[in-house]
Amino acid sequence: KKALGMANDLRDKGIEIANEAVMADNGGRYEEAVSKYVKAAEYLLMATKYEKNPVTLKTIKEKCHEYASRAEVLKEGLSGGGGKGKKAVAAGGGKEEEEEEEDDDPEPEPLTEEQLQKAEEEMEIEISKLVGMDSVKNDMRKLCKQLSLDIRRRQEGKSTLDSIRHMMFTGNPGVGKTTVSRLVAKLYFQLGVSSKDHVIEVQKGDLVAGYVNQTAMKTAKKIKEARGGILFVDEAYQLTQALQRGQSDFSGEAIDEMMKVMNESGRKAVTFVFAGYKKEMDEFVQYNAGLESRIKYRFHFDDYSVPELVTIVNIKIKAKGYKMTDDASKNLASIIDTGTTKELRSKYNGRLTDNLLQWSSDEMNTRLPLTAHGEQLITLEKQDLQAAIKKFATSNPPSKKDPALIGGAEVEQQLKQWNLAEYSPHFVRAGYRLLIDLLHLEERDVRALGVSKDADVRRAMALVNRLKQEHRSMSNEMDALFMVDEPDIRTWLEKRGLGEFAKVFERHRVDFEVLGDITYEDIKEMGISEVGPRRKIFRQVSVWRDEREFKKAEAIRARMIAQENKNFAASAASMETDVGQRLGMLRQSLSSGM
Repeated sequence: KKALGMANDLRDKGIEIANEAVMADNGGRYEEAVSKYVKAAEYLLMATKYEKNPVTLKTIKEKCHEYASRAEVLKEGLSGGGGKGKKAVAAGGGKEEEEEEEDDDPEPEPLTEEQLQKAEEEMEIEISKLVGMDSVKNDMRKLCKQLSLDIRRRQEGKSTLDSIRHMMFTGNPGVGKTTVSRLVAKLYFQLGVSSKDHVIEVQKGDLVAGYVNQTAMKTAKKIKEARGGILFVDEAYQLTQALQRGQSDFSGEAIDEMMKVMNESGRKAVTFVFAGYKKEMDEFVQYNAGLESRIKYRFHFDDYSVPELVTIVNIKIKAKGYKMTDDASKNLASIIDTGTTKELRSKYNGRLTDNLLQWSSDEMNTRLPLTAHGEQLITLEKQDLQAAIKKFATSNPPSKKDPALIGGAEVEQQLKQWNLAEYSPHFVRAGYRLLIDLLHLEERDVRALGVSKDADVRRAMALVNRLKQEHRSMSNEMDALFMVDEPDIRTWLEKRGLGEFAKVFERHRVDFEVLGDITYEDIKEMGISEVGPRRKIFRQVSVWRDEREFKKAEAIRARMIAQENKNFAASAASMETDVGQRLGMLRQSLSSGM
């Protein structure tokens, strides 16, 4: 436990210095950034000596590599490129990468009354084609009307209230969020609000990188690609989930980069559409007040009803050139309603119709003889639909991972190895996301988590006991670094006026390796039943344990402070050589330890 505390202290200090390095890097203070990147890597490398959690250890080592690599890149730029070279290295490729190609296209002539009316009519036709989505259709009509009125205001030389046009779409998968985003792009383009009608679709992985300074560049590239149109950020809530849990993540850089351009106006500006589940998206915008204020329109997409799904099936069958028998068409709603649950339909929505038609086609191919011809080849029957709908019971829906389960991969992996994978959601939802979280579990706790079978409970407790043994072994290794001055336990007791209990301690084989773990009840079990002596012994053990842990922590801090003072004492000329040497030592340590 104490070793973990020291690992956390060193890791937090390393991350703090790394954040300072990033600020210096972004501010063009590259000499300072190099020094701080190296120092951050040194702190994290020291933390690896005390961190026992394998997943956390892996992450810390990756950060060491990352900061060392960034320091090397900057150092190379400083020594070889002069002022211009510094900027090119820090920016990741030079001015040419950052400069946007400005279009020389002149602003289009204002829409005439006829053009405006035609655009409104075409949009109404597109909106009316949408199945269901009553609230979204109303929102689209309001949007179209507002944009049209703003155009008329400008034509008459009057001002408009604002130019914010960013949106948030909420709803389950398959409800048409992407489809509507394309309609919005088309509407903006037809009304002259945007210069293009394209939609660039991205998720977190398209914006966030695993290295310092790379996320902003990656996000800026996508923003540039979407310029003049729409950047559709699907599952946008994933950008803040790690930050909301207090975990280190580069997603904040992506959000900052987007917010930089969200106040821009004009036809060539980017319109952002953030999409995802309603609950998670509400948390997403609440995390950053600046982001929430920049989103003007919010559309919620309801799940499709059974009649709406029937309509979609009929539209898609017709588009593909297929047809259904009268019997199949008449019973389609009943087949969908009885063959699926409301929960299952909410996970598929429009995608349910794609799967149903594909599987129905497969059933038709199985049913037809090779001599089939004419209408037989393109006509689905009731039995085809009935057989196809049953496949939903065994098929995995295209659902996204429950956000409450994110971050529990470490525990999930261990439970899987112990044939307890079915209980992973119960453990992770209850907050057991790291292996160290499992150390204090008792059998009653395991059962309370939903592990009901005796054999499963025994396996779970075997896992917990194994983790406890490993943790104790690691703790003993750490204790060996800071033992006491006394040669044996008898001397330790006599020095504290407790010599009369030396034989009891020796009989129970209590030495310095276990002394720090002694509890009040342990002392009673050793035969020391009187309350007074027992409390006196326990108080001395507690004081000794705290002093020992304090000495260990102080030793670590003193070592790092000495290194820090040594670094800052170097002159600017010698600092270049010192950084190079430290980088070399870092690389050597990382290569030998990973």
